[in-house]
Amino acid sequence: MGRRWTYACALMAVLSLVAAACSKSTKTPTATSSSPSASASASESAAAIPTATTITLPVTYGFYDGHVDTMLSTDVSNKAQATALHINYSAAMLTQAAAKYPSLYRVSGRAAAGQPQVFGTEPGEADYSPLWQEVTVKWKTGVMPVLLTKDDQVKEMASKGKLTITPTPIVLNCPIVKVSSSSTVPAARTITLPVTYGYYDGHVDTMISTDVSNKAQASATHINYSAAMRTLPANKYPALYQVSGTAAPNQPQVFGSQPGEDDYSPLWQEITVTWKPGVTPVLLIKDDQVKSLASQGMITLTPRPIVLNCPIVQVG
Repeated sequence: MGRRWTYACALMAVLSLVAAACSKSTKTPTATSSSPSASASASESAAAIPTATTITLPVTYGFYDGHVDTMLSTDVSNKAQATALHINYSAAMLTQAAAKYPSLYRVSGRAAAGQPQVFGTEPGEADYSPLWQEVTVKWKTGVMPVLLTKDDQVKEMASKGKLTITPTPIVLNCPIVKVSSSSTVPAARTITLPVTYGYYDGHVDTMISTDVSNKAQASATHINYSAAMRTLPANKYPALYQVSGTAAPNQPQVFGSQPGEDDYSPLWQEITVTWKPGVTPVLLIKDDQVKSLASQGMITLTPRPIVLNCPIVQVG
């Protein structure tokens, strides 16, 4: 009986140690004002940031005022279309009626040879937005299709009864990433773009930056300026936390959502994160962790009135 009791006590002690070790290994890193090793332990438990600085993505093309622009398709407000196109579903980005966005004309059925889509605007125009209303164009029976190269041409043909224009309630996030002066549709089906990374719930997501509502920031980061995409106050969009000043080694941004979440939107509010003096930074890997440290007075969060179009193109 004594031997059994001794064995049982030893087994319970071992199990207690194992449970304690597992508990420590899954704990979200927290900051401290005295421990210099806090950031090191956080780095060991977090997913590694990829070293690639670019990503290659599929592209499509369209005409605007007779020249060809290059476009990405990253998000759509229709779940079935998202599945069919292998892009992100985002109901949250639909912040106003689809008709309030610029038109993206897509020809269905018979069309002229080599007919791409037609844009209702482009970067540099006052009404440019990476968010579009999808509009279906169909040639009338008995009418010989011609190549549509301008949105005004599309509207004129509709007014003459040669084609029909059918607006849909679908909103697409399709940023234009290249404006050209050429009238020839390129053969290339992909484009390589810079990427950045960020944490969401401890894993790393891949993001591209295409548009911003602040003109100076657009010029500095070499992306599109779009005031028109900001249809709500910035604080109505998910948070994109960006650390300024002192930070843990290899600290990327932190996402407040991601594709698959109900509130995911490719449009974000930019929030600046700053560590308080005397606090040793740790690696921030979760939005809840960021909020918790702010509530403890270890960091400050400064919301900015800037909206960014930064679709997540790869999760995990």
